[in-house]
Formats: sequence, C-alpha cells, structure tokens
Amino acid sequence: MSEKKREDSWNDEHDQLLAEVVLSHIRSSSTQLAAFEEAASKINRTAAACGFRWNKDIRKKYDNEIQLAKQNRLSYKQKSAQKEIKQVATISSVSLSADIPVEQSISYNEALHKIIKIANEQMQKYDELLQENIKLREENNELKSQKQQASPETLAQEDLDAFLQIMKRAKGLTHV
Repeated sequence: MSEKKREDSWNDEHDQLLAEVVLSHIRSSSTQLAAFEEAASKINRTAAACGFRWNKDIRKKYDNEIQLAKQNRLSYKQKSAQKEIKQVATISSVSLSADIPVEQSISYNEALHKIIKIANEQMQKYDELLQENIKLREENNELKSQKQQASPETLAQEDLDAFLQIMKRAKGLTHV
C-alpha cells in the first residue's frame, strides 16, 4: 500500500523560508515569536505551527547558522552602541532651541545652561501643581467635614429616601 501524503504537510521550501526568517530575526535582535508570525503570514500557517516546526525539526539542522546569527547580533549591538556614543559626543553641534539655527554650533556650557533653564521651568510648574494639589485636598477635607456635620434631620431624610428605594426594589422583585 502506498503512503499518503497530507496536502498541508511541510515541504523543503517552507522549511527553508522559516529558517531564513528566524535567522534574520536572530541577527537583528528580534524575537523568535516575531519571526514565527512573519513566517506564518508568508507560508499561510499559524505562528504556533511555525514555532512547533522550528523547535521540533528545523532548529537542529541550523545550529551553526544560529551561532553565526547570534554573533552577528552582538556585533550589530556593538555597532549601534558606538553609533549612539558618537551621536552623544557631537551634541555640541546640535541646536537645542528653535531660535538657534541648526548650522550654528553651540558650546557645551550653552547647552548645559539651556538644560538647567528647562529644568528650573519644570520645577516651577511642579511646585505650582503641588500647591494646587494641597489646596484641592484641603477643600476635599472641608467638604467631608461639612458632610459629617450635616443636621440630623437631613441625614434622617436621606436615610428614609434610601430605605424607601430599597423597599420599592424589593416589592418589584416579589411581583416578578
């Protein structure tokens, strides 16, 4: 009897595509889950199916490539970090304000002065908000105090109204 092959079985082309996508994601410091989702959309399968296939069958065949991809990822991270360091080092040539043209270079002291000025403005706004918060808390406490000191007649009327509402609800439940 001949062996039947499923229509939706994995083929070499699907395996190869899945491997390429996963290795690409490893190199770029992305997650394997993201790789499985990308591969799934390309080969019309679920991300779970891609993950299962990768972990069960394909990963073993690509040990060397995975190690190379991880090494590439480390060098990619190092290059990115070096690039960021260079950008930070050139901050003196960047304009921190719209009133200074980008072409005009500002010194480290000028940049620091602008940062301190912005920080002082933010501290002033924080203090204003803090004062407003204190004022609102005092108002809230005062209103709570007034409510607690309400006349007994007012409280009795509120209690009576609440009781009557409860009785109406109960009566409505018994007629259902």
